[in-house]
Amino acid sequence: MRRALGPGPNGGIDLRQQASPEIQQLFAAALRLHQSGRLNEAQQLYRQVLQVESSHTDALHSLGVLSHQIGHHDVAVDLIGKAIAQNGQVPAFHNNLGNAFKAQGKLEEAAACYGRALSQKPDYVAAHYNLGVALQAHGKLEQAIACYRRALTHQPDHAQAHSNLGNILLSRGQLDQAVACYRQALRHKPNFAEAHGNLANVLKTQGKHQESLASYRRALSHKPDYAEAHNNLGILLAEQGKLDEAVSCYRSALSYKPDYAEAHHYLGNALQELGKSAEARLCYQRALSLKPDYAPAMLSAAVAAIPVLAADETEGAATPANFMRAVDELTPWAGSNLDRLGQAVGSAQPYYLAYRPLDVTAPLCRYGALMHEAATAHWRPSASVIAASSRDRIRMVVVSGQVREHPVWEVILRGIIAHLDRRRFEIILYHTGSIADEETAWARGRVDGFVQGPKPVRGWLDEVASDRPDVMFYPEVGMDPAACALAALRLAPLQVASWGHPVTTGLPSMDLFLSGELLEGPGAEQHYRETLVRLPGTGVCTQWSAVHAQRWEGPDRQHNVVRFALCHQPIKFDPADDVLLTRIAKEAGPSEFWLAAPRKFDWAADRLRDRLASAFRTQGLDPDAYLRVMPWLSRAQFNGFLDEMDIYLDCPAFSGYTTAWQAIHRGLPIVTLEGAFLRQRLAAGLLRQIGSTEGIAHSREQYAETAVRWAQECRQPGTWAARRAELSHAAPTADGNRSALGTLEQKLIDALQKQGSAAAG
Repeated sequence: MRRALGPGPNGGIDLRQQASPEIQQLFAAALRLHQSGRLNEAQQLYRQVLQVESSHTDALHSLGVLSHQIGHHDVAVDLIGKAIAQNGQVPAFHNNLGNAFKAQGKLEEAAACYGRALSQKPDYVAAHYNLGVALQAHGKLEQAIACYRRALTHQPDHAQAHSNLGNILLSRGQLDQAVACYRQALRHKPNFAEAHGNLANVLKTQGKHQESLASYRRALSHKPDYAEAHNNLGILLAEQGKLDEAVSCYRSALSYKPDYAEAHHYLGNALQELGKSAEARLCYQRALSLKPDYAPAMLSAAVAAIPVLAADETEGAATPANFMRAVDELTPWAGSNLDRLGQAVGSAQPYYLAYRPLDVTAPLCRYGALMHEAATAHWRPSASVIAASSRDRIRMVVVSGQVREHPVWEVILRGIIAHLDRRRFEIILYHTGSIADEETAWARGRVDGFVQGPKPVRGWLDEVASDRPDVMFYPEVGMDPAACALAALRLAPLQVASWGHPVTTGLPSMDLFLSGELLEGPGAEQHYRETLVRLPGTGVCTQWSAVHAQRWEGPDRQHNVVRFALCHQPIKFDPADDVLLTRIAKEAGPSEFWLAAPRKFDWAADRLRDRLASAFRTQGLDPDAYLRVMPWLSRAQFNGFLDEMDIYLDCPAFSGYTTAWQAIHRGLPIVTLEGAFLRQRLAAGLLRQIGSTEGIAHSREQYAETAVRWAQECRQPGTWAARRAELSHAAPTADGNRSALGTLEQKLIDALQKQGSAAAG
């Protein structure tokens, strides 16, 4: 926020000005009108003064200041320049000329003016502050910090200087120092809405969501039309999954500032997450019409070609080609905006492309190449790929936003942290997310270095440059903005991804993709841009944490009714598979199909049920007799739910590892259709690991037949209880796969040695 600029009672007046008493009275009247905000009347009187005395220094300067205030910056430069030509010894003249130059975007000229003002008056607070603003806008942050600190030395209660200093510290990832600056600003000016808003931004970045929410509310209480605060509050609510509330905030921002491109963009993101793709695309178009070089909106518009939940088979089948076309359309724009696009990498990701049961390797590789090129163009000066050669151990930096109770942590990462050989490997863990829990604390105590996020990308790059890793390891790429941005860069000699997001990253910067020999089919290498590494078993070393089962409070079981659990995110269900469920319903006899309402996309559960209901009605089945939706459950409640189910129907389009892992430990038999791609083979690999392969189907026909046959067995209580007990007994063999870690260690060592030999050659 810029301070209002105007001639102060004395500060901008040339006291040596000699003029007739009548002219001086006319000027004094103009000055009073100016200071009271009556600019049109003041302007007329200043011009009357100059008509009589064209070289009246104070009138030239004051009319120049007024011209700047009403947006006529060229006129301001000319008038104030003439005043300085008459008398160059008034510091305020130089300061205000600097303000006019700054408004024209001529930052170097502005800085020179502020410097001349300070040479005449070293304790001139306004000039120190304004020079800081110009330097900050020019990206000269260290010099800007020094200017703000000098201003505060002379005027400790300068709230705007405290706030601007906080903004710079925030951009550099110095979050605690930024908070201290904003709190100082508010101590001196409690109703400073922008400082409340800035404080809210940094508290959000620190993961202090309730405090952030309160600060946004305080900002809006002082300034209800504060569009940026409405927008940023919307971002916070969207991150918490409160999408409808977020939409309301974005619309409020736009009601006060209709040309606010960022609010249009974020509104589009929220609508996309709500499954309103057509409305989202209109928002991105509006954002880009207002700001054609706005890279985040360009990226979001491309990714919007991927529906969160496909409405029908046609939309689902067309998605990979539609996304490829969107990337092709993005590419020419990127050619002239590569640096801007590079800064936006990670802000939108083609995450939902993996939920289409088709070969998506080509579009992901096309997209990954563009993201790598753009990220490198923007961030490369901060990147370091030179590992230290004198270390005794291989230094591996692990980058994940999921170092907490989360499937990626539990299945992929925890075993590596617990059991990787520390005689050979040093582990530094970057937790890029803000959520921390007991698992985060456990991880912190088990690694050689731990850095808690969130941080801006620049902050993470500084960490990498300091740590100089031999290996960068990403358990998942596609689920966290910071991890996506870092993965797009070459930051270490060896860079490795894993199947936390079970699809190729498509990034040229990634060398290896870690998977399991039981998860990959013949010829799977063609599905990856990276070199595929098949580790023993499922490629992970898990440890089952026995959580008690809380009794499920669902409806009582009806006699002879078989309960099928379809406990996946609704977005995993492809429309092409709806017919499988209707066939099972028709042939299995009385049965219930239990869908899961997710935490995030509650609308998706309703939409999936509606889609399935239509399919059931087409086959002459009453959907109300079959389809059930359970609310989101805690881990203990979910265990109780699994105990009350009879058969787990794995999703054919996108298999579930974590839910299947939970199911076998509860002794719940699984029917899964083993497809061509990793993401369709997760449950099958898990079942092979424990030696329970009867439920693995190799065709849609076999999938339906197995489900129907097992439904008949369910009606024989003794037989089915024995099957469940046998599965529960076998389940522990899914865990403790230390051979996968031993092989991983050797693969990393071999890859580094190979790279070293190639470099030496």
